[in-house]
Amino acid sequence: MQTTIFFIIKVVVSGVLIAVISSLAKTFPKWAALLTALPLMTFLSLIWIYAETKDLTLLETYTKDVLIWVLPSLFFLIAAIYLFRAKIPFLFSMGIATVALFIGVLLFEKLHLLK
Repeated sequence: MQTTIFFIIKVVVSGVLIAVISSLAKTFPKWAALLTALPLMTFLSLIWIYAETKDLTLLETYTKDVLIWVLPSLFFLIAAIYLFRAKIPFLFSMGIATVALFIGVLLFEKLHLLK
């Protein structure tokens, strides 16, 4: 029962944060981008993982893995910027940007940067 309540709290807090940021982006896109660029999901995940496990080794591994995965995600962000600037339709832009992410992941795996 306690696990279910904690799960619901995690979902509500995380969902509210996403809703606030997406609403803020309509009026203040730079502030919303700042909140998004901060590792808020990582921050929340670290809080939730620590609350559930108190395992600092797990937190270290998780944080290192997040850092490593940020690098290929730059392929997605750069592609999305250029596609949106070129006025490519949203779903097509997201598809191409996702392919760019996949290419980034393959490249980083090939270079043995992702474990």
